[in-house]
Amino acid sequence: MRLAIIFTMLASCPFVFGQSWLQRADLGSTGRHRATGFSIGNKGYAGLGHVNGTGQNIVYKDWWQYDPSSNSWTQKADYVSPSYGTIAFGTSTKGYIGGGTAFNNEFFEYNPTTNTWQGVTNCPIQNITDQTAFAVNDKGYVVYNNQCVEFDPIANSWTMKANLPGNLNIWGTSFVIGSSAFVKNGTALYEFKPVQNQWLIRSQFPGVATAGCSSFVVDEKGFVVTGYAGGLSNVTKEVWQYNPATNNWLQMEDFPGSARRFSIGFSVNNRGYFGLGTNGINFNDFWAYDNFLGQQELEKTSAFTVFPNPFVDEIHVKIGDEILQQPNTFQVFTADGKERYSTSFFTNEQPLQLDFLQAGTYFCVLKVGNKIVQTQTIIKQP
Repeated sequence: MRLAIIFTMLASCPFVFGQSWLQRADLGSTGRHRATGFSIGNKGYAGLGHVNGTGQNIVYKDWWQYDPSSNSWTQKADYVSPSYGTIAFGTSTKGYIGGGTAFNNEFFEYNPTTNTWQGVTNCPIQNITDQTAFAVNDKGYVVYNNQCVEFDPIANSWTMKANLPGNLNIWGTSFVIGSSAFVKNGTALYEFKPVQNQWLIRSQFPGVATAGCSSFVVDEKGFVVTGYAGGLSNVTKEVWQYNPATNNWLQMEDFPGSARRFSIGFSVNNRGYFGLGTNGINFNDFWAYDNFLGQQELEKTSAFTVFPNPFVDEIHVKIGDEILQQPNTFQVFTADGKERYSTSFFTNEQPLQLDFLQAGTYFCVLKVGNKIVQTQTIIKQP
């Protein structure tokens, strides 16, 4: 079911629509930007950051844990100092934060089991504020200009790795898919393969955002969200998906919240999380992105009803008046995403003869214009 609906959305629409976003509980504290966020295991973590719109620079050190299963935030032990612009990465068991405005190249380890912070060996690269970091296979990586350095938590040591094929600016973003990391900086996209110690140039980012984006991974694809284009005030709501299998970018429907820059993003259990940031207003909102989440929300809507279900030869579809007043398309897809039937509705109830279908599970999709407004599973009996 999940794969079929994802295929249907991608195949039948120029964008994947915003029902895949769901607003979650706000951060348990005030809005801020240039904060820090990552995941450890099945929990998310966020904190630090600052606000400076009034001319006064207020810097935070609070640290929060997000539990997706309960959609709740719990305050944890404060970071060692108020800071913003830090770089960070999370492994399967611990998190690491370094640099930022409070420190130069010092790094600190967060242990969620003991809820404590402790220092680790300093990063050999200096002045790492607002740079990019990520973790692959429980080792951390920091990139700065064209340098890359690896942190081994077990050995508590850093090792210089292969240089990037280009120079990075500040306020880039990164995401990890499988055993590769992808770093987006400006329009450039680089792939790092730690096992081979190799950097590769990938397809250029086609969106407007030059910096200040955030990212996460869902279904083995990277998502780059919001950011600013050229000047700090020119914020965007764009969302782009990168598929490493095809080395292609796909524009998704815009983020449904406010346009912003300097947000946070991470993934937990194949779901993306995104929030905080600023556009002059500092946000503490928090959002989840998941293709299956979108399917669940679509099936809760009532733009149409189908009966009988299961059926033998014919179904009846009831459509609301608000749908009839707009261009609409009703489609039936197989489980592997092949369209088998398509029509439009001009009356509130319409019989559809589907006796030509083989027995099995099918998916009905109703679109108004190009937007999917509801999906429904139907079962064809012999």
